[in-house]
Amino acid sequence: MATNYFDATHIDDRKLAPEEIGDAIRHKKFGVDVRETMAQGLEYCMRQAQKVDVLETEVKSLDERVTSLEALPSEVADIKQDIADINREITKLKTAVFGDGAVPIDDPIYQDNHDKRAQEVHLD
Repeated sequence: MATNYFDATHIDDRKLAPEEIGDAIRHKKFGVDVRETMAQGLEYCMRQAQKVDVLETEVKSLDERVTSLEALPSEVADIKQDIADINREITKLKTAVFGDGAVPIDDPIYQDNHDKRAQEVHLD
């Protein structure tokens, strides 16, 4: 396949767009312009590779975070059960202290002052 080296214009420190690089390598007449085009092409590839590396690191981090979040439903269920157990115990305690579960204790020291009389608490 014969290639036509017809482009005699110089690059002159101009940044080529990625889509211009292949065409410039194929058609630039002077070696200095071809080398510059090749260098810009490699620089472009390196920038893209660095972006891919950053994205790969971010995806790995995201994957680890998702994996740790997947364990949460069982932990949440355990916490909900603990809350239910605590609420049940609080209800028992309220009934024992303020409800029908409070039983007076006879204390001869406070016979005249019934406000300071202790109450026996049953949690059953």
